Amino acid sequence: MKRILVLSLSVALALAWGLPALAAAPVKIGVLVPLTGIVANGGMEMKNGIDMAAKDKKTLLGRPIQLVVEDTQVKPAVAVSKAEKLVFQEKSVALIGVFSSGVGLALAKNIAKLNVPFLTTHVMTTAFYGLNPLVFRSGQLANDQTAVGNVKGILATPDLKKRKYYVLVHDYAWGHDAGKRFIALAKENGIKVVNPDFDKAPIATKNWSTYISKIKASGADGIYIALITDVIPRFMKQATEFGLMKTCRLVSGAAPGAMDLENSGPAGVGIFGASDYAWDLENFPGYQKKAKDWNARYFKMYKAIPCDAAAHSYVGAMNLFQAIEKAGSTDPQKIAAALKGMSYDGPYGKVWICPSDNCMRNDAVLTETKVAPKNPYGAKIYMKVLKVFKAAELGPPCK
Repeated sequence: MKRILVLSLSVALALAWGLPALAAAPVKIGVLVPLTGIVANGGMEMKNGIDMAAKDKKTLLGRPIQLVVEDTQVKPAVAVSKAEKLVFQEKSVALIGVFSSGVGLALAKNIAKLNVPFLTTHVMTTAFYGLNPLVFRSGQLANDQTAVGNVKGILATPDLKKRKYYVLVHDYAWGHDAGKRFIALAKENGIKVVNPDFDKAPIATKNWSTYISKIKASGADGIYIALITDVIPRFMKQATEFGLMKTCRLVSGAAPGAMDLENSGPAGVGIFGASDYAWDLENFPGYQKKAKDWNARYFKMYKAIPCDAAAHSYVGAMNLFQAIEKAGSTDPQKIAAALKGMSYDGPYGKVWICPSDNCMRNDAVLTETKVAPKNPYGAKIYMKVLKVFKAAELGPPCK
């Protein structure tokens, strides 16, 4: 009884003196990213983007933001276990991040048990449209959106339009979906594909010589790949060494990882693809000011080249943070309700979450990797913006 009286007196005195009685408990956000393994570079870029958003936002509901980061290792079982730790032990009120579609689908399968909103910044499989009331995408384009952008880009580029394409994907949910989406659109638009059943390479593949030989033998002079971002420059390096790129042009279903692209040297030049972001938007009319500001601040904070993985992780986090503020609560159902229709106007324009399917709509850039001109970030290779596709061009319609 005496302890209660002492505590009550302390609180009363603190209030009378205008001092906080107790430090506000932080709002914990669980961050799931791959920090080891084949996509560790991309995972670090994702982490940086989410961290930058937390630093910009500073507080949620008048309380500090605490990011609790776990390494998924790009393994579904590991990611589910880490998610349970973040929710049940750390008391995280939401989960964000996730690189792989396989990991994302595994988490979504367990979302009823976890009972918190899960917002992915990277999962591209079209299975995420309207998947679950607690599951959202605000980050990387979906496979259908990317395929639309890439097909539009091929049709608008004479040197790409006339080619015959060999399709090569990574052997998991994202790769399969990406391959099917591109092939269906290619068929509709008269783009030739020499292997409509497409090749599926194990994620652990490091030696691409077998696939390079098959591409050469097929007579294709174009390649459409859906390979994990950090692997794309490595594939290009081997393809160049084997002489394949003397006759072929490459279109990618995902943007190449920035750090790996830097290490690829001249072999990293000549990758076409539609994605969310490239730092070159700071030179593109209509996007210059916001992109340039974001790029400069990112580079100052992390001493790293601004990249799409960081940019759309930042935007996804901002949409989540705004939803928590709008909800006025950490209740999962209230946050989920607030995420529907949420939007953030960031470094690549407005990113809006369609309330009918919980997935974002935003503009996209068509880029080609080139030797970089002098720039503030020290980049040797960069994704030059060729064209911007508006969100309505990419679809799907928001019902």
